Amino acid sequence: MNNLSKILVPVDFSETSIVAVRHAGDLARHFRSEVTLLHVNELAVIHSMSGPLGYGITSGEAIRAEHIAERQKQLDAFGVAELNGILVKRVMRCGDPARLIVEHARTEKTELILMPTHGGGMFRRLLLGSVTAKVLHDAECPVWTGTHLAEPIALEPTDVRHVMCAVNFGPQSQNAIRWASNFASEFGARLTVVHATLAAPPNLPERYWHQWHDEARWGAEERLRCLLVDANVRADALVVEGDLPAALGAAARDTKAGLLVIGRSFVGRCHPPSGRGGRLGSDAYGIICHAPCPVVSV
Repeated sequence: MNNLSKILVPVDFSETSIVAVRHAGDLARHFRSEVTLLHVNELAVIHSMSGPLGYGITSGEAIRAEHIAERQKQLDAFGVAELNGILVKRVMRCGDPARLIVEHARTEKTELILMPTHGGGMFRRLLLGSVTAKVLHDAECPVWTGTHLAEPIALEPTDVRHVMCAVNFGPQSQNAIRWASNFASEFGARLTVVHATLAAPPNLPERYWHQWHDEARWGAEERLRCLLVDANVRADALVVEGDLPAALGAAARDTKAGLLVIGRSFVGRCHPPSGRGGRLGSDAYGIICHAPCPVVSV
């Protein structure tokens, strides 16, 4: 499949981070990848109550140096067992997490960023509010994430036996299908391409719902077949209906998909608006939150 020679794992030393590291190790052993653990230190200097400067205040620079040294020790020891036998780089930066994660991935030509949607401590709060969403929004390479990475049911990446790829017929659809097809082929997994339609347009009279439903399903099925032919990919085609994140989540759950692949610009049932192709679509984060399995946004 696509070369995964470099995998980037942002870590904050939480339990979900160690799970992400384990999953990265699983992929790295298969692809013989180099794994980089990146910790972004968001140091806010908090003065202690005792020190040499009078009034019990220690030098801010001294506190910062001590804090960074402690974090470096944590980083050096983090994931050693999970990444045994793998080429590993450990990098620590200071500043804005999302910007530095994206910047590092771009500079180092990373093929995959693997990160959870939840972290710990201060980083946990930012991950829930913005960090993962910003990385998904700005990263140029695929991003593997999920809200269920730390749950017991979570599969190791190389154990996935069913890959589902959601498409909206936008410009990212073929890229998503090819990435999903390559991953499925690499591990002998089944591939299903799925599209979600509305149950019925909001203003459509009820007497036309049945006709609209049949035509919408037929049209979507035909477009899926054409998309697969154009991409030269063999896969099952599935059309579902309803609220987009919930419908795709239910489809992945019902078919026991171990991985869901979406285009980065996923923005519903129609063509996304023009603009930079890597931008996060309005529905993508909702899909990630509803999915019962990890999601790769391409």
